[in-house]
Amino acid sequence: MKRLKYILPALMTTWFLIAGSSCKKILELESKNVPSSNKFWKTDKDALAGLLGGYSMLRDALTDENRYYVYGDVPANTFEITYNSDYSIHQLRDGSFDGVYYGYLENLQNWTKFYKAIAQANLLIKKIPDIPENTFKSGHKEYYLGESYFLRAFNYFYISRVWGDVPLVLDAVEDVAEAKNYGREKQDVVLKQALADLDKAVEMLPQSPISSSDRGIRATKASALALKAHIYAWMKDYPKCEEATRDLVANPSTYGLTFITDSAAYSKMAIGKSTEAIFEINISYEQSEASWNGIGEKTLWAPFLATREPNNKDGVPWRVHPGTKNTLFWEANDLREKIWLYEDVRLDMTMLKKYSNVIYRDGDLQRDPRYSNNILIFRLSDIILLRAEALYKLNREPEARILLNKTRNRAGIGDLDPGLVGIDFFYEVIWERGRELFAEGHFYWDLLRTDIGTEYFNSLFKDAMHAGSPSYGRNYWPIPRVLFKDNLLMKQTPYWNGRL
Repeated sequence: MKRLKYILPALMTTWFLIAGSSCKKILELESKNVPSSNKFWKTDKDALAGLLGGYSMLRDALTDENRYYVYGDVPANTFEITYNSDYSIHQLRDGSFDGVYYGYLENLQNWTKFYKAIAQANLLIKKIPDIPENTFKSGHKEYYLGESYFLRAFNYFYISRVWGDVPLVLDAVEDVAEAKNYGREKQDVVLKQALADLDKAVEMLPQSPISSSDRGIRATKASALALKAHIYAWMKDYPKCEEATRDLVANPSTYGLTFITDSAAYSKMAIGKSTEAIFEINISYEQSEASWNGIGEKTLWAPFLATREPNNKDGVPWRVHPGTKNTLFWEANDLREKIWLYEDVRLDMTMLKKYSNVIYRDGDLQRDPRYSNNILIFRLSDIILLRAEALYKLNREPEARILLNKTRNRAGIGDLDPGLVGIDFFYEVIWERGRELFAEGHFYWDLLRTDIGTEYFNSLFKDAMHAGSPSYGRNYWPIPRVLFKDNLLMKQTPYWNGRL
């Protein structure tokens, strides 16, 4: 999938404006006067261009303000952030999702970019079936439609974890005059719709990408199964989670996946498109998609980033939180600590070097960096450990232990102490996910899903997931005032009602 950011040529301006204008009233998108798109959806090339636009919109939503890591890692104390370097994120790390003093957090409260991606998926689902079959290569029409269902399901799952109850918009709106207001739908209803979409996607998607160059960055059957597994785990439906992970873990080669055992290959995994990649967001310099303000811009300094030579700790925006690091990487010789973390003895702090694939556009001058690491959303070891969690919950701890030891042994820390059983074993599964998927946007969701965490996390969000608690809903983000404009159906996230 090449150059998603630049893939849409001038002839697609009409279609792009329509996708960006869908569901205006609820999403408060900028108003545009647009013509109908009926002349656009005629061939397989139209479908592919629209589909790549859908991936691009998802990429835009997740990379905006580094949302993927802000939502999934920062609240779990993955990073230590100073007041002077990034105070608004410091607020978030301390649980202040309201951001009453800083507009930056208000931007993070806004789900508009995700609904643009959903509007595009809705349009694809409506239009692709009517494009003549003879314009597609064999199997491509079904493939593109399966990807569209996957994209809609992924967007809805992601925003439901961030905001809880969210508007469920399934209509393809091609004219802003047709847009209507929506209220927020219950999270379980939204997730059931996502699962229904994934049932269709699993049937339509291929085992492996049609093009080997699309490894990991376009949805496959494995991507849909991985997403189903995560949704079921979030819903605490562990029998279904076990079912969704079963074949992926037992027969990964069927899906073109290989568990990496070579340490050199493993160290390059974070660049993207590894043999473990199930679904990633493509951010590649070679394909003109590298970012000038990606996660590396927040986490790197010299010698891994030539443009930042801090004189003190305050000059580094996001450094690894020492307490979290010590909680997770307490065993000696952990390969992951060695290849992903860097101890800066000058400043007595730890750098996340995981996303240090930096390319300088100006060559040896090294003043114009671009960050070229994919966002790793699902990979094989994630699903292996998610399956271990499900097996434990189903009273199949011996099988879960085998899977846990698989990732531990690859990391060089050996089998888990056999004396750790029951709830102590379960904690180790979650800490192993924290180690294996460190700073990959999972840790906060893992802690919420399993109702366990560090002392800090529990003191901040104690009982936050349970109705009736005075802190119920605090783990979900509020929505900004702009989304209430002209929409009487919109309601605030329960905990934040009256607090903004």
